[in-house]
Amino acid sequence: MIEQDLIDQLEKNDSFRVLRELDLKQTYNKEDGSEKKIAIFLDTETTGNDVEEDQIIELGMVSFEYNSDTGKIYKVLGEFNELEEPTIEISEEASKVHGIDIEMLKGNKINDKDVKDFISKAGIILAHNAQFDRQIIEKRFPFFADKYWGCSMRDVSWKENGHKIRALEFLAYKYGYFFAGHRATIDCLAAIHLLSKTLSESGILVLKDLISNARQNTNRIAAIGAPFSIKNKLKAHGYEWYPKAKYWFFDAKEQDTEMEKKWLKENYHVEGQIVASFNATKRHSNRI
Repeated sequence: MIEQDLIDQLEKNDSFRVLRELDLKQTYNKEDGSEKKIAIFLDTETTGNDVEEDQIIELGMVSFEYNSDTGKIYKVLGEFNELEEPTIEISEEASKVHGIDIEMLKGNKINDKDVKDFISKAGIILAHNAQFDRQIIEKRFPFFADKYWGCSMRDVSWKENGHKIRALEFLAYKYGYFFAGHRATIDCLAAIHLLSKTLSESGILVLKDLISNARQNTNRIAAIGAPFSIKNKLKAHGYEWYPKAKYWFFDAKEQDTEMEKKWLKENYHVEGQIVASFNATKRHSNRI
């Protein structure tokens, strides 16, 4: 029995699920004469998880063309990958994740001009955890602050489409593929593949949903004065802790802002305060 026959039999049986290795496509949709824009998916590997203290040791970027109205992805245009020797140690935890050690980095430095040239034609920069990647990349390369940004983890309606876990590897599994992750370029390619998929409930392409959400204004709602006893409930709902100001916050779409404030008030008697409003030029940055 040939391999495909075995796969077909397994897929017909609800007791099994078949995962395929990531297909590194260069083209997702055929040319159709529509207007195209350029996006770049970006990923960093770093010395650790502290945006302020840690440093980039690998930068991977993949550019691709897409239609902003339909969310269709067309060609993968090019790849960028460079290493950089840090001035601080790589944490043991980080090294276990990405497998990069200091010997691999000695004498390497990311070329600023090459980075700037690579992103020059891109209308938007994407990352799977843009709240981390944007902040650490802008610290090293300030010119990234001039770009619009989107996040394939936070700016996609995953929860509304049945996915509470938003890790890239998990979402890939849910869409039937796997990849050797935790190096910058392969993570970018795996994420672009994910953007080409269709959301199960809404029936629209993942990239279209991301772009639609990224275009909206966002209000940051602070649960100022929320008691310590409800921190786990806030976290479960999607709130994050802002240590400098010592409050929990939630970034709500403009259309959902009043509903979120009402949720806080009715459930926990906390007055939600809008502490910032922003769009894709500042979203996920530390300039809010």
